[in-house]
Amino acid sequence: MKSRFENKVVLITGAAGALGEAMARVFAAEGASVALAARSHHQENATRVAAEIGNDSLFVPLDVADEASWTDAVARIEDRLGPISVLVLNAAHAANGGVEKVETAQWRKSIETNLTGSFLGIRAVAPSMRRAGAGSIVIVSSVAALDKAPGLVAYGASKWGLRGLMRTAAWELARDKIRVNALHPGIIETPLAYNPDTGKQWAPTDKLAIPRNAESAEVARYVLFMASDDAAYTTGAEWLADGGFMLGPVEPS
Repeated sequence: MKSRFENKVVLITGAAGALGEAMARVFAAEGASVALAARSHHQENATRVAAEIGNDSLFVPLDVADEASWTDAVARIEDRLGPISVLVLNAAHAANGGVEKVETAQWRKSIETNLTGSFLGIRAVAPSMRRAGAGSIVIVSSVAALDKAPGLVAYGASKWGLRGLMRTAAWELARDKIRVNALHPGIIETPLAYNPDTGKQWAPTDKLAIPRNAESAEVARYVLFMASDDAAYTTGAEWLADGGFMLGPVEPS
């Protein structure tokens, strides 16, 4: 059976983390050549994963908040692998603090990484997708884009902004056969799930309808589906993978 991403190039940002690595592995298993993009200090881990998954996959240094870095990354990928068919915008920064406590520099870093970084990525990769003949962009957002985010105001604000970016990009790029969708995961078992000051989870899972954190691999499979032709009739859409977080607390029976 032909793999869904055979002869396709997939660019994943934030690829050195647990979720990024999981996504790289599922795309490669379906035949994709994966460009694992991350900051230079993550090169060792991303290079290791690229070697393990094969398919000519490679590490690409990228600062998502820097426009020139995007230009260089896309040029490097096209030179080595060809035009990009799939972009997964996964890089994220979560500044600790509410409205009155978050440091302004940390606020800006979250906005620049999560929102501006995604905007720059879509703008940089869209021409490459036109050269590929079509494309699919998946924004890894958060349930913080759908509700309040106490203690994480910068993160929440940036994720709300991604909803507008996604919808507008989906409309503007539709005639180029480029789909744009967003996934809103709940709590994923990664370091971002925990308050660095206390070591406790930002949101306990005991009252979720499905009372556990999501595993990176299962979230990766959602992204794989959204990027694939199995979701070819979907654009401008938002998907939930939240364990029932948005249902509200479920009390014991």
